[in-house]
Amino acid sequence: MIRAGAGLTAMLCASLFLFESPADATVERTVLPFGSTLIAAPNPNVATATVELWFRAPSTGYGHPVAGLARYAALAVAASKGASGSTLSQSVKDLGGTFSISVYPDALAVAASVPATADAAVLRSMTAAYFTPQLTNDGLRAGLRDAVVAATQKSFDPQVTLRDAIFAAIFSEGPAHYPTLPENIVALSTLSAQDVRAFASRAFRSSNAVVSLAGNLSANPASAVRGGRVDGQPAAAPVESLLFGAPQSVRGSFGEDAIGLGWRGPPISDARACTAMDFLSDYLFRDETGVVARVAAARYPDAYFSGQYITLHDPGVMLVAIAGKNDVSISTAALESVVRAQTPLEPSVFAAARTAFIYHILADTESPADAADNFGWYAVEGDPAYAPSDDAGKYVQLAGSLDPQYVAQIAKRYLVTPTVVTLTASGK
Repeated sequence: MIRAGAGLTAMLCASLFLFESPADATVERTVLPFGSTLIAAPNPNVATATVELWFRAPSTGYGHPVAGLARYAALAVAASKGASGSTLSQSVKDLGGTFSISVYPDALAVAASVPATADAAVLRSMTAAYFTPQLTNDGLRAGLRDAVVAATQKSFDPQVTLRDAIFAAIFSEGPAHYPTLPENIVALSTLSAQDVRAFASRAFRSSNAVVSLAGNLSANPASAVRGGRVDGQPAAAPVESLLFGAPQSVRGSFGEDAIGLGWRGPPISDARACTAMDFLSDYLFRDETGVVARVAAARYPDAYFSGQYITLHDPGVMLVAIAGKNDVSISTAALESVVRAQTPLEPSVFAAARTAFIYHILADTESPADAADNFGWYAVEGDPAYAPSDDAGKYVQLAGSLDPQYVAQIAKRYLVTPTVVTLTASGK
């Protein structure tokens, strides 16, 4: 998945070769006739392929913010019958694949994982559907039905609920201030068909798309791309959201007691600092192996705990989500661990943690779906070469350059005063 950069230790290099890497083959990059960027990471040693389209677009739309609009529009396109008489989502299922849509404050991804050799057919259908979007009334109704389900599921998900609350408390304006899934469908249901079509036409332009492919791919995948519009418009710039002046504490309610902690991190342009934040997230919060995660699992096995650094254009966010009756105790352990991280680790401890960190990065980007996600995410956030799956190895070289003093310096700079969200169980 990632080629080791020069200067990594022999121990690290040994761990790298435990995986057969898709990035051992050259990553192909192509600018397509209608302005799309295509990134392909072929790996003939797997049985599946992943096809993804990524678009920079505010999740709330381009005018008055409407939570869930981007997802609604994307689903409506996938559920609208095209010239073939079938919907895109059904076509993917007929080929034995799975179809999904992921929405972030500043971007969205349409993805299909399919058996090997089916990638070209799916890429043709997917680009035809999104690059020249045709939304039918049936497709719009299906998109609205999905919004009802998503809103219901979100109300039971502590991670999504806390993430949305932390982002709302860090960002004062812009799409990051609003949830990517609707709290309810009232605002969505008042939109006209023309409102949704206008968003789709602006967001799903071929010149605004990154085509991300990974796995067992057909030869010359660029030839399968269909559709596209010559509109003279370049790709959209990274979508920005404004920040509150200082970290704050907010309260709310949820189905159980929960606490969220959030810290503003470096922009993606400071790639080494972002990598240090990823290391800190891995060392402290990674499920099963992180310092705090192990404490939470051992002492409070019924509690929910997760933590990650989210690399964004500017700024990134370190996010910790905790739910359950011991949320305060786990939160205290997390905050204490962050304070300790501001003191350099012992060299031997740090070396072992850095080796584990890069090993985890390899594992987390091994499958075609993970690799395609990886390329698409870093491309829309502004630095495609920084993707850990990239064959040039920029990310791994930066990871190998980390040292105890630098990581402690980054922790001291960014992990100081968190934004805190405290949710109390309904009925308390």
